[in-house]
Amino acid sequence: MPTNPKTGRNAEPCETQCRVDIHIESHGDVNIFNCTTTPPRPEPCPPTPPPCPTGPIAPGQCVPLAIGAKPKQSFRTKLNSLLQNTRVPSAIAAGFFQHARRFSAGQSPANGLEAEVFGFFQTLTPDLKAILSCSVGSFDGTTKDERSRLFDSSISQDPNVPLDAATLATAFVKEISQRVGVDVFNDPHALDQERPGLNRFFDTSGGESFEIQLRVCKLNDLRTNEFSPPLKPSDYVAAELEQHCVPVVVNNVPKLDCQVQKGNCPGNFIEDTTCLRVPEVRAGDGVTLEGVNFISVDAKVRLTGQPPSTVVREVDAFVFGDLDTPLTEVVGGETKVIRDCRVHDRITFVVPADLPPAVYAVQVSEPNVSGFPSLGDPIVSNSQFIRIAPPPTARFRIASETLTARQETSPASFGSDEVRVRVRSYPIIANLTELTLGAEQAFDSPEFGDLDSGDRRQMQAVLFDQTGPIDGVVMTIMGHEIDSEKAYREQINSFTDAFLHYLKITLAAIAAAITAGAFAVGVKSLLSFALAHPIILAIAAAVVLVVLLILAAWAPADIIIEDSLGFTVSDLDALTNTDLPIPATEQYVSQQGIKVKVVPLEKIPTQYKERREYRSDEEDSRYEIVLRYNRVA
Repeated sequence: MPTNPKTGRNAEPCETQCRVDIHIESHGDVNIFNCTTTPPRPEPCPPTPPPCPTGPIAPGQCVPLAIGAKPKQSFRTKLNSLLQNTRVPSAIAAGFFQHARRFSAGQSPANGLEAEVFGFFQTLTPDLKAILSCSVGSFDGTTKDERSRLFDSSISQDPNVPLDAATLATAFVKEISQRVGVDVFNDPHALDQERPGLNRFFDTSGGESFEIQLRVCKLNDLRTNEFSPPLKPSDYVAAELEQHCVPVVVNNVPKLDCQVQKGNCPGNFIEDTTCLRVPEVRAGDGVTLEGVNFISVDAKVRLTGQPPSTVVREVDAFVFGDLDTPLTEVVGGETKVIRDCRVHDRITFVVPADLPPAVYAVQVSEPNVSGFPSLGDPIVSNSQFIRIAPPPTARFRIASETLTARQETSPASFGSDEVRVRVRSYPIIANLTELTLGAEQAFDSPEFGDLDSGDRRQMQAVLFDQTGPIDGVVMTIMGHEIDSEKAYREQINSFTDAFLHYLKITLAAIAAAITAGAFAVGVKSLLSFALAHPIILAIAAAVVLVVLLILAAWAPADIIIEDSLGFTVSDLDALTNTDLPIPATEQYVSQQGIKVKVVPLEKIPTQYKERREYRSDEEDSRYEIVLRYNRVA
């Protein structure tokens, strides 16, 4: 058998000669004329075809575009969107290309992870192996700067350097830590080192002052009564107010009737006696405070139980001061210190796991390093409030109901859309001692063909089913417009499925390496992982990014649906709890530039429904998926 001159391995059939696949669909006669090399020759023979290409047909295109297909986004278009929306590079995507590079170069597996990955690669068809090798060429076609921004540079791309599970897990934990830093502190390197905020205190020894100096502007993103410039009652949104809700039926439609509480408030209130919301958290959860004058990394948070509770506890905190907002500004020709909520000093802390359920006052307590002894030592903030609730014992299920093509991809004149949706869910354990990804739960939709604007299809499927104790769940939703040409579609689907199997292998290996205890660090460094919601969102975003990067590198299938969801058990409990109001509409932009809008539809006992809308400006498309969340036990 001939050898591949680049790899030295025995060449696969597709590497030794070009293959032409002919698909004929006809209801009448079919005439086939063959040329011959010996007389008589009724048909002239065509010239000898050129050798098969070994790299991408075009950057990011390892599968030829089907004849008559809708125009596809170029690799450059997809890459530019990812570069614009990605602040933390992907560890697993870098790992995939290293494994693909070593396998295509004929290297032998050097460890357990490579043995499993290479064993899987070996089962691929010759066509899929060729795409695997081609995708490495697309990766190499990007600039060094682009690669460093999208792929973790700590993962070697030398085909002689093996990649094991511990190395990949170390890179993945670093990626998650940086993503939490972006989400909570707007800085990917925030968790590497605490830093104090700027000193904006002033001396009060010369006279009485009622201005709040150690100010808490937000608690878990909810604006407080200390927000400055001051807010009018009408400025607060529903989620920031204490409400009581009861289920009602209006015109045979179940709804929630919610009333804002005034007077007899469990926490703070505003000038018209409207009660501000006391957010519900669980023992062991993380809480984020944002404010002004968090100027010491030795700050602590004091938790004081409200009557009848008598518990008082002081806990460690992680401080990340705002060094971006200037210390002063010029107003009316006079230089003044900025002391309002334009400042974004942040503190995170962990609610002690043994703290009994109750309402607790929350105060920042920091040593007086202000330079003004008159402020006392320590300096203590005013009280904000949280409600510690018992841990939920319920079980939850997430399901999809429908897929709607509100607006098909353009141009519509090229035909209907062919869409496939893939969902991956992972139960998560995320606390001060563990970061564990549970077994993957996968849903691959059928191919929804002939989708035109306004078409709705049933997509009844269980996407996540909780079977045991967890801290939360990660869910990724990806939808591609593939094409109507069968052979092309099958190649796209087959390699996508193959990559998702690789992802399953690597995530399991990462989880095992982390569980083995190789990443034990001090409480200060791990405080970020107690912020359960941010870390779960970070894992979801990391999984989505690796899928986007790999698919962009080899095939001209277009992303029309992209979403990364992360829920703590407390989140799921709140969504299905009719004592709490229905969430507000939410909008954000995904990593590939898809505009996502989450619209709540209904909330009844043990059930919540929402519509997730996905608008692609590149494709001029808008698709919708309806999800249902249920408390099932």
